[in-house]
Amino acid sequence: MDNLSLNAQAIVLLSAYFNKGDKPLTVMEYAKFAIWLKERGREPGDLLKEQATEILKGWEDKKITLERIEKLLARGNAMAIALQKWQNAGIWILTRADVEYPRRLKKRLGHKAPPLLYGAGDKKILKTRGVAIVGSRNVGNEDLEFSYELGKKLALCGYSVVSGGARGVDEASMMGSIEAQGTTIGVLADGLLKKVLSKKYRQAIMQGNLVLITPFYPEGRFSVGNAMGRNKYIYTLADTAIVVHSGKRGGTWEGAKENLRHKWVPLFVKESDDTEAGNSELIDMGGMPLSRTILKDEAIEYLFEVSQKEKKLNEENKKTDLLKQEKNEAIGLSLDEMILELLSKERLPIKKIAEKIDEEEKSIKKCIDKLVKSGEIQKHRNRPLQFSRILKLPGMDNI
Repeated sequence: MDNLSLNAQAIVLLSAYFNKGDKPLTVMEYAKFAIWLKERGREPGDLLKEQATEILKGWEDKKITLERIEKLLARGNAMAIALQKWQNAGIWILTRADVEYPRRLKKRLGHKAPPLLYGAGDKKILKTRGVAIVGSRNVGNEDLEFSYELGKKLALCGYSVVSGGARGVDEASMMGSIEAQGTTIGVLADGLLKKVLSKKYRQAIMQGNLVLITPFYPEGRFSVGNAMGRNKYIYTLADTAIVVHSGKRGGTWEGAKENLRHKWVPLFVKESDDTEAGNSELIDMGGMPLSRTILKDEAIEYLFEVSQKEKKLNEENKKTDLLKQEKNEAIGLSLDEMILELLSKERLPIKKIAEKIDEEEKSIKKCIDKLVKSGEIQKHRNRPLQFSRILKLPGMDNI
C-alpha cells in the first residue's frame, strides 16, 4: 500500500479507524464533506498538499468541526503503522477515488457508497457477474445443504456467489462455490484480518477464487449495527439475489426488505415449509418464489433475465419521462405551472401532487417550497400537510 495516492491517503485519514478514541467520518459525513470540497474545485488530496486551514475556510458544521478534520488528518504515523500491519496480512484498501472501486456500489448507492473498502484477494472478482445468497444463521440441515449445493451449482455455471460470510446460509453457499473452484465474494461485517488468515479461506484467496471485503475496521469485533449495515453491499455487488431462509425479523429480513424497497436487484425467495420463516411474507412483498428444483435445472439464466427486463423497463421509463418533459415544454408548461394549475382546483399533499403530475416527490417538494416562499401557494396544516393555490383578485398582484 506504499503506492496510495494523495487522494487515497486523505480519504483513509478522514474515514479509517486506527486507535481507541478515533472518531473518523461516517459514510454520510464523508459524503457531505467531499461534496463541499468538489463544489469548490477541490479534492481530498489537496488537504495534504497545501495548508488545510486555508482550504477549509468557509467550512462550518456542528459535528464535522474544523478541529475534528485537522485531528484526523494529523494521524499520519498511526496510518503508516496500521497499513503496514494489514499489508503484511495481504489486506489492501480501495477508496472511492480508485479506478478499481466497484462501479456497482457507486451507481446503486450514490453518496451512500462507503468511502473505503478493505479487502483481500483478487479485486477483479468484484466485477464478475454474481448472485447474492443470503439467509439466517440458525437454519436446519435441509437449508444448509441447499445453500451449499446452490453455491456449487452457480460456480459450475460460471457465476460468482456473493454472500456475507456469517455462520449458516452465508458460509454454506460460499463453501459450495469455493469447493467447486468458483469465484466468490464475501462481504464481512467484522474480523477481516482474522478471516484472511484462517485456513478456511486462505487457500481460496491464494488461488484467486475468493475476495473478502468489508467497509469496516479490519480488526473490529462483531456488532449488530455493522451486520445490518453491510447487507446493502451484498445486494448491490450482485446482479440478482436469493433468500434461502429468513426469519420475520433480523438482518436477513431487513436486508431483503431494503432491497425490495430500493429495487437494487431482483429478489428470489426459496419456498419454505417452515411456519416460523418469513419467506412467504417476502414473496407477498414482491419477492419471486424460487423452487427447490433450481438445483436440478440445467439452465439458470432466468435468474438474470429478470434483471435484464427491469433494466429495459427502466430505460423505457426514462424515454417516457423525456417525452413527457418535451411535451410539457412544447405546450409551455413548466413544473411550477403544472403544480399551480393543479392546486387551483383542489388541496393536495405532496404525494398526491407527485402521482397526478407523475414526477418524483423530491422534485415536487423543491418546487412547493419555492412557491410557498413566493406567496403563490399556501400550506394547510392537515395530516399529511396539504397545499392550495392562493387566488388573487385582478389587479392585486402587486399588493
